Amino acid sequence: MNNILLGNLPLLVLNQLLSGLYVFTGLLYGIHFFSDNDFAKTYKQPALAMTVLTHLLYLGLMTSTEGYKISYSTFNMMSMVSLTLSVTYLFIEFTTKSDKTGLFVISFAAGSQVISSVLTAISPDKGSAFSGLGIGVHLIAAIFGFSAIAIAGLYSILYLLLFRQIQNNRFELLFQRLPNLEVLEKLTMHAVSFGFLFLSITLFAGAFEQHVSGESISILEPKLLTLIAIWLLYGTSIVLKPLIGWDIKHMAYLFIFLFLFVTILIVLMTSFSPTFHRIGR
Repeated sequence: MNNILLGNLPLLVLNQLLSGLYVFTGLLYGIHFFSDNDFAKTYKQPALAMTVLTHLLYLGLMTSTEGYKISYSTFNMMSMVSLTLSVTYLFIEFTTKSDKTGLFVISFAAGSQVISSVLTAISPDKGSAFSGLGIGVHLIAAIFGFSAIAIAGLYSILYLLLFRQIQNNRFELLFQRLPNLEVLEKLTMHAVSFGFLFLSITLFAGAFEQHVSGESISILEPKLLTLIAIWLLYGTSIVLKPLIGWDIKHMAYLFIFLFLFVTILIVLMTSFSPTFHRIGR
């Protein structure tokens, strides 16, 4: 099967430009983190917004190509992860007014998009495409949920590192540049709340699509059981915090584990499974 970029110069240029924008935006967030550069401080958020808009344009142009649909292939999934990470982080930055953690999230998104752009440019079109409103919402919400899990995991790592520095009276770069522990806890719980919301949408959209299509997915399928378990853990963590007074220090290891676990799971599913579920009639 032909490569989607062959014979489509505007799409090829946009594909490479998108990677450049992610790297440029990550650099601006990095410069702002390590210094108080006015240019980086002023333009990093507009650069991120421009990157997100360019990514949406890229996806729109790619899917407008006759016969092409977003599929479960590795490079499509990685590109979607980059977009949802950026959108989720941008929303968190707007709602919390904290912009010192963007380096870590945007760097992760940039790396994912660069790999996706390279794979898209050199690989033939393959992978099982999804169709239908329910399955589309199900998949996109699942990717948004993963992005929120990734951000919660990254914030948990930063929280523990900063906590250790304060505990050991080592007031180094992280102490100087990162938000305080209270703000990091707030950021983490924002990400957890988004994760729970999107995972809830994932489950309900999947159930709706199953009902409409008449297809059936076994409740004992490992991937579905894993999704339900992660959803329950996130929901429980939201309830436990106000009920028994747990702070993020007690839950950080769980969020880090879920981030690593889901990352490995996504890689394995997109590499070895053409679809996310075994479906029967």
